[in-house]
This record gives sequence, C-alpha cells and structure tokens, in this order.
Amino acid sequence: MTKKLEKKLKTLFEKEDGVREKSLKLSREVGRMAADSIKKIHQRNFKEAEKEIEDALAILKDAKKTLKECPEIFYAGFLHAAEKELAEAVVTLEIIKNGSLPDPDDYGFDYKSYLHGLCESNGELRRYMLDEIRKGEIGKCEKMLGMMDDIYYFLLNFQYTDAITRSLRRQVDYVRSMLERARSEVTLAKINMR
Repeated sequence: MTKKLEKKLKTLFEKEDGVREKSLKLSREVGRMAADSIKKIHQRNFKEAEKEIEDALAILKDAKKTLKECPEIFYAGFLHAAEKELAEAVVTLEIIKNGSLPDPDDYGFDYKSYLHGLCESNGELRRYMLDEIRKGEIGKCEKMLGMMDDIYYFLLNFQYTDAITRSLRRQVDYVRSMLERARSEVTLAKINMR
C-alpha cells in the first residue's frame, strides 16, 4: 500500500518538477530576448527588435501552455517577471515607433504583467529622450514627455491593494520619479537652447 501511494505522489512531484525546470528555462530565454529587443530599439533597429519580440512571444506562449496544469508554479513569480520584461519591450517599441500604447490583448499579456511592463518602460523612454536631447531634438522629447505623463495618469487608475496588483503601487512611484527626472532634463535642455 505505501509503495503504491509513494509512487503515485512521486509521479505528481516529478511531473511538476519537470514542468518547473522547463518553464524556468523558457522564462529566462524570454527575459534575455526582451532585453536584446530593447537594445535594438535604442539602436533604432526596429525590424530586428520586432523579430526578437515575435520570437519571445512564441516562447512565452509555450511557457504558459507548459504551466497551465500547474497553477502553483504558474504564479510562482518567474513567469510574471519574464512577461513583464517582454511587455516593457513591446510598450517601448510601440511608443517610440508609433507614439501609441499597445493593447495587452493583442499580445496575450496578463494584465498585471502588462501594467508592470508599462511602468518599467518609462526608464527606457527617459533613455530615449536623453539620446534625443543630445541630438538637439527637443520637439521629440516634448512628445515623449507628454506620453510619459499620460502613462502616469493612466496608472493612477489602478490603486488597488498590493495583493491584487503584485505591488503595482511601488512601480507607479518609480514612474513618477522617472517622469520628474525627464521633465527636469527636458526643461534644462530647453533653457540651454535659448
């Protein structure tokens, strides 16, 4: 009796361990590809960035499918971290290239991961603005600053408890600090141009 029960229970744990290992590897790959795509966005190599994002989205989909039957592992955090990084890349690309926010449903993003990625994209938008300031493109910076303002006010609509939002409030504070730094940098650049 105990051997039979032990085998049955071990089968479950072995399966979950295998699923965890596979999805961890896939999640790391998604994070790496998201970082690569952001680098390509800053190099203004949008076609390659889009390809990297497309490939990462396929891997993310595979990871989600792998974890579907293991909710404890699905919500352990590493999948959210990878998805957030990829959402950051998608948002950064869409804003810089087209001046608009992407819809999370178009990419199959979890809404909470999307909101965290949206928050983190502000650091990349600030970096883009600093590059534009060095080129003397203050007009582009004004548009980007307006976009960052819109993102910040959009995020203020989600002031729910951290248990529900995966601590979004701290991320929104980060957005505010990025926004204020960017505003200061654009203001100083405009003053210096005069």
